[in-house]
Amino acid sequence: MIYFDNSATTKPSDAALEAALLAAQESWANPSSTHFAGNDARRMLERARDSVSRSLGLRRASDGKLIFTSGGTEANSLAILGTVGAKERKMKNGSRGTVVITDSEHPSVAECASFLEKEGFRILRIPTRGGVCDIDFLKRNITSDVILASVMLVNNETGAVYDVKEISRIVKESSPDAVFHTDIVQGYLKSDVFSPFDLGADMASVSAHKVHALKGAGALYVSSSIIKAKKLVPTVHGGGQEDGFRSGTEATPALAAFGAAADDGQKSLAERQKKLLSLSEYAVSRLSATDGVRLNLPPKRAPHILSVTVFNIKSETMLNYLSSRGICVSKSSACSSRSRNLSATLLNFGLSEREVDCTLRLSFSFENTTDEIDFFISSLKEGISKLAPSKRP
Repeated sequence: MIYFDNSATTKPSDAALEAALLAAQESWANPSSTHFAGNDARRMLERARDSVSRSLGLRRASDGKLIFTSGGTEANSLAILGTVGAKERKMKNGSRGTVVITDSEHPSVAECASFLEKEGFRILRIPTRGGVCDIDFLKRNITSDVILASVMLVNNETGAVYDVKEISRIVKESSPDAVFHTDIVQGYLKSDVFSPFDLGADMASVSAHKVHALKGAGALYVSSSIIKAKKLVPTVHGGGQEDGFRSGTEATPALAAFGAAADDGQKSLAERQKKLLSLSEYAVSRLSATDGVRLNLPPKRAPHILSVTVFNIKSETMLNYLSSRGICVSKSSACSSRSRNLSATLLNFGLSEREVDCTLRLSFSFENTTDEIDFFISSLKEGISKLAPSKRP
């Protein structure tokens, strides 16, 4: 199998699997229990929290809090709905306030925004044509009633890197009391900069299964200033786990794996980044010389994601052909690829509906090789020759 769908999920590392198995076999007690077995599970859980915290640049308790969740989607939902829930109680004169996002956010952010829009909040969507956030649009349209801004670091379909730090500055200048959240799921342990401190973020979401750990684990970083000002309320109620911010018994095996993967990723970050950049440059070079395709490259992009339009062949058709050759790619975000709707991200990037319907996403891991890219290119060319509509005189 050649797996070029690492933005959908990654293969769990040996270290992550070993940590999960150890937790399941030896630290399987409920970490909220106060007996010695529960205490063992709690210590394991906190070791994992320390590992993920260090990978994000947290060095001391005053830096903020890491809330474990079931994944990136729940972390994003907690950040958005939890912030709005905390701020809404202080709104006056019937105004519900403004939430700022981009027009190409992951569905877990975009759908939260759509829900809030139906509830009467104003949603300001920053255009991202060509993979660049329209900063001038933001400056012209931002208002002083912004409750929250949520802007992703790396787009999961195009690999575009957005200027999160500059957007945070503009938002805070307009609305000093606003909370700034960033979804760094696709940038975490891959991009040059992903620490919330360097991005000017009050909150940041991460996901375990995107960094060679297991599904079912994620986290939301929350700054100490947000905690102190009580600008976040829980969206899941129950036993009060995670300091009351996310009730429900923690998935200790998955979180132990997350900690192990975070340690691995932090130790080999520079090496992995170098490998991803090398793979990306090689793939771009080969694809640029391939007839019948076009690369959709934003000016600033993460190296592990490539958007490729294959002219006149629907993405589903080409995806199935490549799958028959043992190659895994996707046609858009895995969270929306089974939907019949065209990708809003690609439409807002500037592709036509026809082009969107013919676009594939490649996403690499540091474990991929140039030989795999060569086989993909060869298979892609074969697919184009077999699947493209025959030319008529």
